[in-house]
Amino acid sequence: MVHFPRGRQIGKWLVATCAAALIATTWGTATPQALAARQGVSTATLMDMVLPNTVMHAVPLRDAVQYLRNMTGANLFVNWNALEGAGIANITPITLHLRNVSMRKILSVMLQEASPDAALVDYVSQNVLTITTRQEANTHLVTKVYPVGDLVMTVPNFTAPTFNLQNQSSNSGVQVSSGSSGGGGGGSGSSNLFSGAGGGGAGGMNVPTQSTTQRAQALVALIEGTVQPNIWTSNGGPATIIYFNRELVVSAPVYIQQMISGSN
Repeated sequence: MVHFPRGRQIGKWLVATCAAALIATTWGTATPQALAARQGVSTATLMDMVLPNTVMHAVPLRDAVQYLRNMTGANLFVNWNALEGAGIANITPITLHLRNVSMRKILSVMLQEASPDAALVDYVSQNVLTITTRQEANTHLVTKVYPVGDLVMTVPNFTAPTFNLQNQSSNSGVQVSSGSSGGGGGGSGSSNLFSGAGGGGAGGMNVPTQSTTQRAQALVALIEGTVQPNIWTSNGGPATIIYFNRELVVSAPVYIQQMISGSN
């Protein structure tokens, strides 16, 4: 270690620069996985690629991003203008040590390290993984339609039958009693075990049911309350959800759409 008695900051900068250069050289060659990735594996699939050992000590963010490119072969775009506008420089140091972790998780940790206030987002669109600020991503809305007929379907209510054991036992010649003698005689007739008076099923329990519209409204409220609540127009944001004809029409940023569909 070289000591700088009167230039400690210069020394730190020099060490960091040399380390970054070494890392850039080491990571400069694509791995076999990356070469295979470039032969047709989608970027969305590459997000689940597990990297055996990822160690970074004060590595500049730009080099950390390049590491992911080289290790996976993913199409990765960083909107540096948006990041710098939010005060996040491309030399922001990243420190982490992760083993057997997916690219998705490594990227999540990197972005959290670069911006602890969670202002950064990533999403895959048209086979390109984009890293940008949430504010910038929220300016690009896309519309998708989600069939939700099975979720809002109304199950018709019914009247439960009455279980009449006393009536059934008298017709079958069996006396149901704890203190009387005598056989109740073989009875004729066609009484049903689950019948009341004339099989009408009286006395059943009626449970109120929600209409399809009520279920749809509850589903919309659930999404708006759990998936980035501030993004929806009901809370002052730009994104919208409309229920129409057993479908949800959602206009929102790509990263929100992926949270709803579970694809990211």
